[in-house]
Amino acid sequence: MSGGIAAAWRIVADTAIYRIRKREAGNLVTSMTLAVALSLPWPDIAWRFGFGLMLNLFVYVLNDCYDVGLDLQAPGRDHARTRFLAAHRRAGWAAVAVVTAVVAAAGALHGLGLFLAFAATLVVVGAYSLRLKHTPVADVLAMGAWGVTMAMVGFPLASRPGWWLAGLLGLLCMVTEVVQVIRDEPSDRAAGVRTTAVALGPAAAAWLGRVLIAASAAYAALLLHRWVGLALVAGAFVRLTPERAARSWDLLRVLFGLAWLAILFAYRQTGALDGWIAPP
Repeated sequence: MSGGIAAAWRIVADTAIYRIRKREAGNLVTSMTLAVALSLPWPDIAWRFGFGLMLNLFVYVLNDCYDVGLDLQAPGRDHARTRFLAAHRRAGWAAVAVVTAVVAAAGALHGLGLFLAFAATLVVVGAYSLRLKHTPVADVLAMGAWGVTMAMVGFPLASRPGWWLAGLLGLLCMVTEVVQVIRDEPSDRAAGVRTTAVALGPAAAAWLGRVLIAASAAYAALLLHRWVGLALVAGAFVRLTPERAARSWDLLRVLFGLAWLAILFAYRQTGALDGWIAPP
């Protein structure tokens, strides 16, 4: 095996292991539980699962290649992994190209829905990595769009409940993005990276997070499940500061995950959404 190919394999493996250790790629759980709640055939769910794995790998390898310079300077990062990527950038971009081709082919072979999920994710993640990640407010909106495109892995294009449920995931992804930029605010400020938390300050960004939690709760209560939606309001009481953000992120993910599963369970039992003004 040539040195370039070996380096590319190591970069992909390092990225996957690092993200698993950070408990990321939770979108794969949400999209697969959505597919189960919608009673999709098991062979279809299996294909979507494999596609979702590759799509997440594509997103994270692409992000790491874009951010390798910043990651080298950021405190608390896995610098050995980042240094290896910095020393083998060509192999990293070659890995991105191969993973992109595999994901695009897997989506196209399945059908239009998964191919569009890939194409939309490519546009959103590309724009986020190139510019929006360092643009206040746009960074949060981009992650909302990413939440929807990744949720598309779990439902057919013609599924109305799938789209309504994906909307909630988009809102919750905006909340978690606010938490992450608050967590990274000290290092981003030191590096001159202008995120929402850097531009507004951690305290104002925390209030933005609370507003987004309230919007998520209202959306869920009105459209998905009236009581579970209201329970999401509890997230607004989680403290959001740079020092506590990592812990707060875990608490919010537990709350959001339990609410998501409760909504899907109710839908699975009744075959209908149960918000105050539930859509048809």
